[in-house]
Amino acid sequence: MNPRGEKVRLDDRDLLRICYLYYKEEKTQEEISTLFGISRFKVNRLLKEARDRGLVTIQIHDPLEKLTKMEASLAKKFGLRGAIVVRMSRYNGQSAEEQVGKVAAQYLSRIVRGYRVLGVSWGRTLYHVVTNVTPVEAKHLSVVQVSGGLGTIEGTDTNILTMMLSQKLGATATVIQAPVIVRDRTTRDTLLQEGRIREALARAREADLAILGIGVVNREGGLWKAGFLNEKDEVRLKRAGAVGALCGRFYTREGECCETDLDDRIVGLSLEELRKIHHKIGIATGREKAQAISGALKGRLIDVLVTDEETAHLLLNEREERSKPSSR
Repeated sequence: MNPRGEKVRLDDRDLLRICYLYYKEEKTQEEISTLFGISRFKVNRLLKEARDRGLVTIQIHDPLEKLTKMEASLAKKFGLRGAIVVRMSRYNGQSAEEQVGKVAAQYLSRIVRGYRVLGVSWGRTLYHVVTNVTPVEAKHLSVVQVSGGLGTIEGTDTNILTMMLSQKLGATATVIQAPVIVRDRTTRDTLLQEGRIREALARAREADLAILGIGVVNREGGLWKAGFLNEKDEVRLKRAGAVGALCGRFYTREGECCETDLDDRIVGLSLEELRKIHHKIGIATGREKAQAISGALKGRLIDVLVTDEETAHLLLNEREERSKPSSR
């Protein structure tokens, strides 16, 4: 109604004028309501009607639209909480691990204050996450190792990363003063009875957030570089169906525990305990890790994936590639 209480009748031409004023001239709904003698509520309703009828369409020009679609497709295919796909640059002088690590660090910095206990593993990409995390005040937070250590390998060991990350976040740190793999089950069981190690693992089981590197089953893996495993172990693990590793725990193509005597020598959370952590961020880059990432995703061992564009493409097309007929 207009100021005299008379009902105002509007046709499609008026509707288009209102849309033009709002979207092109950037007039406010209040200004338009005054101009046409109608309520602001009716202006809002008319704008919605125009969108519903297709008179107005809204487009988002996203230069990274392909990545956004890949992220949504990964989340849908593997039932993830989310995925972050990073487009690699060949010209910034940074390794793939550093580029993916920086993006993962931004994500971690945004969410970390909403959690109580953050579990940490190891890896080169994880090192770049830690070094690029924005310092925030999270004094209520505890940063914990989820497995024993590797030793000092290129600064990527879990002991070092746990301490570095806790300092950046103003959090407390809990480390496990033991190697990730020991000589035999008896040694492992003895260590698990030691007070500080038992308490550290108990704290790790309380983690509601974890940031995890995904390992491969070959000499490029951290356990091989640290000297814990050798070529014979690689052959044995592959025969048992291992495709990847989290925190020293090897798993199959479907993300199930790869049962070997090695599993009885690990100081750290089991795969089932890792799976129970509420929010698990997996970080990995490179086509050579695609199978390991796939297994972790299928086994629900991670629920947020941060990776590069090429690896994401391989994961999305994995089933199609396997089903292709032989070219013979």
